Amino acid sequence: MKKDMIAVCDSEAGYAGNFADYLNARKKFPFRAEAFTDSEKLCQYAEKNCPRFLLIAKENLTDQVQKLQIPHMIILSSEKESEAGEDRYVYKYQSAESLVREVMTYCQESPPTELELGYKKKLGMAGIYSPLGRCGKTLFALTVGQILGEQKNTLYINMEDFSGWQKSIHEADCENLSDFFYCLRTGREKPALDTLIQSWGNLDYFSPVSSFEDLRGISFQEWTALFEFLEKESSYQQLVLDIGNGADQLFSMLELCDKIYMPVLEDWISQYKIQQFKNMAEVLSDSLLEKITELHLSFAPCAEKNPDFPKSLLHGKWGAEVRRILEVKGPLG
Repeated sequence: MKKDMIAVCDSEAGYAGNFADYLNARKKFPFRAEAFTDSEKLCQYAEKNCPRFLLIAKENLTDQVQKLQIPHMIILSSEKESEAGEDRYVYKYQSAESLVREVMTYCQESPPTELELGYKKKLGMAGIYSPLGRCGKTLFALTVGQILGEQKNTLYINMEDFSGWQKSIHEADCENLSDFFYCLRTGREKPALDTLIQSWGNLDYFSPVSSFEDLRGISFQEWTALFEFLEKESSYQQLVLDIGNGADQLFSMLELCDKIYMPVLEDWISQYKIQQFKNMAEVLSDSLLEKITELHLSFAPCAEKNPDFPKSLLHGKWGAEVRRILEVKGPLG
């Protein structure tokens, strides 16, 4: 996907280029960095490609630069003490990691300017749910995430009692959703997103809870607090929710989704279960059934565990079928 641009301008040899390279090497950094060693070249570039943020050395801050309509400007200072005034200063010779944290803090605090008011961020939610088991639900959810991840920042969240995630991805020891909600309940500082979120192919995923008891203990209000946190603190545009029956206030959770994909099976017992779910949905909601698309996933592949597994979901009959579903049954693109 196309990221917003942050320009780095500093005439000191190597500084702007090295820092821009550092930023671009960070996969989860929500901006694309461009380096400039000359303020005049920056101005020429900004006239056609106005960056959202500008990180510029004090020595390069000319009148011409100040006339540019760049929404947010941060001044790189060689002095540790910030200067008085409305401008935002950061110390340029601190560690790159510390500097990134300061820049990201400023980006998250910055209110929208008049130039940005035409765009309102919306965190899309695609729900993958079925009252049935062994119907290809999780495989479909992962494929949806991989496909959407080709075009936009997409985060997969598994909300099942037994995700099997720690065993399949070998991350039993990493921080996960249980740690996040513990901090939320106790008022402690929440773990950094980088420690909770991992990448898998085109898709990022939130390390799921390690125990079904933890999942059953997460209230609907806590889930919505997580979504609000992601809305404010991350650059994600799309969530793929792999929803299990253990989610608190299941029907309220489904109501939050823009679209719900429900894999189904043809046997008579499965059809009775589907009808029972529909009857309940009709009683509890006036519009929920309108969001639901039933799927007969006849091309579900054998999901062999190998390093190329995420990419394999995108191709063949299975990948083509899921792409068709997203295009025809959307909109999510």
